[in-house]
Amino acid sequence: MNDGLFYRFMCWYDAWWRRRHNVERFDELISFSFEKFSGERRIMNDGSWIEPGDALAILHFNRECFSGPAQTRDYMRNALRFRKLIIASLSQLAKDVNNHEKLLQVKAFHGVSWLPPHGEKFGFLIEQLPDSALTRIRKYYFRLLLKAFFPQVAERESKRIQPHAYWLTRNNLLKHFAMEHRHEPQPEQ
Repeated sequence: MNDGLFYRFMCWYDAWWRRRHNVERFDELISFSFEKFSGERRIMNDGSWIEPGDALAILHFNRECFSGPAQTRDYMRNALRFRKLIIASLSQLAKDVNNHEKLLQVKAFHGVSWLPPHGEKFGFLIEQLPDSALTRIRKYYFRLLLKAFFPQVAERESKRIQPHAYWLTRNNLLKHFAMEHRHEPQPEQ
């Protein structure tokens, strides 16, 4: 599959899209683009607010970290590898967030993913996207990405794809992923 015309086209398109949107690589798993929040003022799950004009870092996953010899057809092994990578990436981000010039301005991290909702216990606010033409286009696009880059996942997940918005505030990033807070007991709620 890695040498087919569809795969090569999707690689080209992915690289073109990332250049066009100024996506910057952070580590093996995560890249960012940056934009200003243009929605209505909204409260986040930690009590902070996102205001129009606030800086957002848009999260993008790097598909390359899932290709090559480490890739396996074992769904559970890949899921565990992804979990390990995302925790390591977010821990590194929490460590670097106050030292990276563009990240200093960021109020929240945001992304849209086909992944089933998970991560609330790590501070993520997760919202299912409403049924709309844009959501249907995203579902179709996610199916194309899976078919091109992760055919073994596409076989299993294609029918269940439902895009969700993931939000992680700067405060929740530090609370859940900064090393000085990782082993502190969390207050009971």
